[in-house]
Amino acid sequence: MATPDTHPAAEPRVKSAAKRISIDWTARTRGTILDAERYSRFVIVMKRALPIAAGAVIMAVVAYSLVPRPSDRGGVNFEYGSMRKLDNDLAMIKPRLTGADSKGNPFVITADAAIQDGKNARRARLKNVEADLTTQNATWINANAAGGFIDADKQFLTLDGGISVFSDSGYELHTSAVDVDLNKSFLTGNHHVTGQGPQGAFEADRFTIDHKTQHIALIGNVHTTLYAGKK
Repeated sequence: MATPDTHPAAEPRVKSAAKRISIDWTARTRGTILDAERYSRFVIVMKRALPIAAGAVIMAVVAYSLVPRPSDRGGVNFEYGSMRKLDNDLAMIKPRLTGADSKGNPFVITADAAIQDGKNARRARLKNVEADLTTQNATWINANAAGGFIDADKQFLTLDGGISVFSDSGYELHTSAVDVDLNKSFLTGNHHVTGQGPQGAFEADRFTIDHKTQHIALIGNVHTTLYAGKK
């Protein structure tokens, strides 16, 4: 009598276990597809985000108006070290872009990591962005930012944590953060900015750069120093 009583009770448990396994596999497959889609969108965004980030920090040197400004970018080659999860977000480790702008000036842009927003594949945080560009007259410009955030939907880029731009001609610019409206090609630096070079030095509370009109404005407590004998 014990066997008939035990068997009916065991059968529902087996069916329940099978049902649970089926649900787990479905969820895993769905998750894999979604991860693949997020990965593809992430790569597309980062191919755009890193050149934009490099262009923004390089463009900041225009505030000093003493070194050549690179023109818009041409073809770009994109590679990265690996993909992994950081704090449950998808991260691209050691992304690197190489290419040349429309005038043939070569550039290299790297970052320690590009971390995708878990809720939106078109947003990502950047860590330690660095750009090197060689101009047509064989001079180079180096620009770096400690961090950044790109929102491809809003076409907005923020670079922060300290931004520095250097050239081999002895020019440099330093500020803590910039915001870039990519639709309007307008850069805003709402923090103290300093710059110097062989011809002189300047500082101001903040600055703006209109990339379309090439208009540069230094705002608030502006101080400039021209070195004697320099033109």
